[in-house]
Amino acid sequence: MSEQSEFKAQGARLSKLRKAKGLTAEQLATAMTASGSKVSRGAISNWERGINGIVSSKLPALAHILGCSEGYLLRGEPADNAEPDNSTQRSSLASNPPSINSSTNATPSIIQTPSSHLSTSNSIMKNTAPTRKPLKKSDKLQNVCYDIRGPLLKTAMQMEAQGQRILKLNVGNPAPFNLDAPHEILQDVALNLHNATGYSDSQGIFSARKAVLQYYQSKGLLSAVDVRDVYLGNGVSELIVMTMQALMNDGDEVLIPMPDYPLWTAAANLAGGTAVHYRCNEENNWQPDIEDIRAKITDKTRGIVVINPNNPTGALYSNDVLLQIIDLAREYNLVLMADEIYDRILYDNAVHTPMCTLAQDVLILTYNGLSKSHRIAGFRAGWLMLSGNKEHASDFIEGLDMLASMRLCANVPAQHAIQTAVGGYQSMQDLTAETGRLYKQRQLAVERLNAIPGISCTMPQGAFYCFPKIDRSIYPIKDDMQFMMDLLIEEKVLMVQGTGFNWDAPDHFRVVFLPNLLDLEDAMDRLDRFFSNKRKQYGTDSLG
Repeated sequence: MSEQSEFKAQGARLSKLRKAKGLTAEQLATAMTASGSKVSRGAISNWERGINGIVSSKLPALAHILGCSEGYLLRGEPADNAEPDNSTQRSSLASNPPSINSSTNATPSIIQTPSSHLSTSNSIMKNTAPTRKPLKKSDKLQNVCYDIRGPLLKTAMQMEAQGQRILKLNVGNPAPFNLDAPHEILQDVALNLHNATGYSDSQGIFSARKAVLQYYQSKGLLSAVDVRDVYLGNGVSELIVMTMQALMNDGDEVLIPMPDYPLWTAAANLAGGTAVHYRCNEENNWQPDIEDIRAKITDKTRGIVVINPNNPTGALYSNDVLLQIIDLAREYNLVLMADEIYDRILYDNAVHTPMCTLAQDVLILTYNGLSKSHRIAGFRAGWLMLSGNKEHASDFIEGLDMLASMRLCANVPAQHAIQTAVGGYQSMQDLTAETGRLYKQRQLAVERLNAIPGISCTMPQGAFYCFPKIDRSIYPIKDDMQFMMDLLIEEKVLMVQGTGFNWDAPDHFRVVFLPNLLDLEDAMDRLDRFFSNKRKQYGTDSLG
């Protein structure tokens, strides 16, 4: 049996046992973590799908919780089937070693073989060589899940290789949808290439960091900040990973919104910490639940992540909610991490308030960049700014400095885009105005989604995503990734399931509304047809 087949067999046994116990993957992950064997819901999901084999160090706790033997989970052995005892075989081999042909009085023939018989010798050596142990990825990655580029995308790529055209609505990447970068940014980067062939300062070039500082000063930044508090990164993603590595010890916790941009959860788990998800309320236009945040703060909590405007929901948080989160950080001495990458992609005259402008007595880390607002995702031009109370954080900041130095510096040509971008004309406003392309695409997507029986969708105020809800009384889904896989195979549309954003139920999915109106209409037609076929399959047509 191949390794992948073994993994799938293990996954089938695990899934069957978990369901027999009446546990969700989330509940099983929680139980294992409570028993001292930390694992994520995503890791369990990957085991059950046969993407990965069950990690050996997690087996004892997993078998105990599920009430089975380790051997059953791994190989399907009955519960009372003990591991084979090889001691008898070893003893027999020791007392009766393999005999050597008595006609030769010296060493085995493999050593005596003349060069003319070298091919035979090599054949013997190959046959007697020990089997190489599979080289597996680090156990640290078993708790890391990033479904935006996961199994669904791999299947889509295989389909494309077969000549099928896939409508990809899985990634917020403006360039493939003909949302071009401002020409002046490209020109400035090109003009500075001769100055960008060497390493820069590990935190970034001075002019770009100064521009970032001035951007927040123009927004009302309260605390004293200088360029030493600004770090440029290869996109915000690198800076998120650096932050978690600098901040978290094994067992530490960080509060992250649910749903979230999954890199935050992955980075926390990779750093040895635990991502604890606080709920955002769909009935309140996806605003964070303050009481849920408070209830989940423990003595292990190090900080709170705020994604505003939110990915995947498109929600824009009110100042009142932001101030309440700041109050919690102040009360429990927590770090605030404000992911504001979509702060310039707003609709309906909405106004975004940076968290760094609301408090100066709390340590606030602000993350932002040009990937979305200036349509240069491939440049990887992002930044992190520290503000507020830094007096108690000198050791943490030293850790950030060390990690910034270890990667030498961010992409230097891309750093030359920052000053022009944050200080120049903000062309994104043309796209999000009522006459703009993104505004019209948002309207179309939400209207068409809400017209599908059993689908409801709030109107996003920012970003270019919406997060529709699936009525499970009409579509009784148990595995939302499989549901999205059905959509991909049947209608050639690629989207990401809600649990891929660490939502706790299989009843949402994310729509990227970047395609032009014609392609978006096509995608919505396919969705409409897919859900219609599912209602017929489930026998719930009358409920819609």
